Amino acid sequence: MAFSRNLYRWAPQIRAEDGFVRLVWGLGTRAVDRVGNDYPRLIALSHPLLRPSTDAREVVRYSQQFVDLIDLDENAFRTLPVHEVLDADYPPLRYLAQVDEDGYFVSLRSAILGQEQNKLVLTFDEMLSRTPFAEWMRSTLKVLETTYHAPVDVEFTAQINSDRSGGVNLSLTILQCRPQSQLQQTESESLPSTLSKEDIIFSTEFMVPQGHLDQIHYVVYVDSRGYFSLPTQADRTSLARTIGKLNAAMANEQFICIGPGRWGSANSDLGVPIAYGDIYHTRALVELAGEGYGLPPEPSLGTHFFQDLLESQIYPLAIQLDDSRSQFNNEFFTESPNRLLEWLPDAGSLTGTLKVIRVEDYAPRSHLKVVMNDEIGKAVAFLVRD
Repeated sequence: MAFSRNLYRWAPQIRAEDGFVRLVWGLGTRAVDRVGNDYPRLIALSHPLLRPSTDAREVVRYSQQFVDLIDLDENAFRTLPVHEVLDADYPPLRYLAQVDEDGYFVSLRSAILGQEQNKLVLTFDEMLSRTPFAEWMRSTLKVLETTYHAPVDVEFTAQINSDRSGGVNLSLTILQCRPQSQLQQTESESLPSTLSKEDIIFSTEFMVPQGHLDQIHYVVYVDSRGYFSLPTQADRTSLARTIGKLNAAMANEQFICIGPGRWGSANSDLGVPIAYGDIYHTRALVELAGEGYGLPPEPSLGTHFFQDLLESQIYPLAIQLDDSRSQFNNEFFTESPNRLLEWLPDAGSLTGTLKVIRVEDYAPRSHLKVVMNDEIGKAVAFLVRD
């Protein structure tokens, strides 16, 4: 997937107008769907080699681990670990993968891999540095945006072959182009400089968009311990449907949703298995990650789920609770009364997992405000007295 506007910059030098790419090897399902057990390569086209993290362990952790493919012998779609498919005979290998040498990545210079095959990491760095891919994508997106008179998103394929002289032969095929879903443009709002720690409900510096929400009176909260204690898939599906009922019941209220893991994933072990139809009245979807809360947050930029959120002007946020820069007011979430049964009297079996928090119960005559500032890369939710 390629987008002519980068709505979520992870570094201040990234130029939003140059766009970004969500790139995977194999079939494109891992680029357009929110796959719970894997990560695509996110590429800011203004700075193609700039990663959200430069830590080698995180580069490996957030690299693509599985590949979706067609098994020609079995005539079936399959998903396999990348190391079962990558080998030295694969012609584009040196452009897609590098060898992890205990903290740094070495480009392939030989067709003989040996034990290094299990150390291969799909970085796409050689493709980005030795082919015109990023330049072509930037210019293609600018032409399409100019022609559409609006930002666009594109589904495409890229194929790399070697020519007779040993040079690289890159070809791009455009599969689909449409106007890009966007959050409404709002003026930058500065964070209050005098906020007390007690007034901050949460803060995060993980890929923050631009915008603000005011007059939030309710928080729909899924407790992580309660959620991961649910014994069956049916119980977790029932929770997701109950959230959908809450979404309908609270249609006239200003609320946000907060809970563990990757919401919208088909794998309930990784997060709440809601669909877009279960949360479309919320103003923001805040995913919690960290020990006891689920996997590290995945920037779901470009997935169909992400596009649905943007089209409804729902702000996606994530809080990495293991990050020292993050703040999370546990008292607000654990000590506030649960008003779930006032909205859904038949949901008594879920009161240990699903909570409806009225902000006024925690801080009388107050509401919640969320300020998201992409210039400094920080979002803060805080109490405001009425």
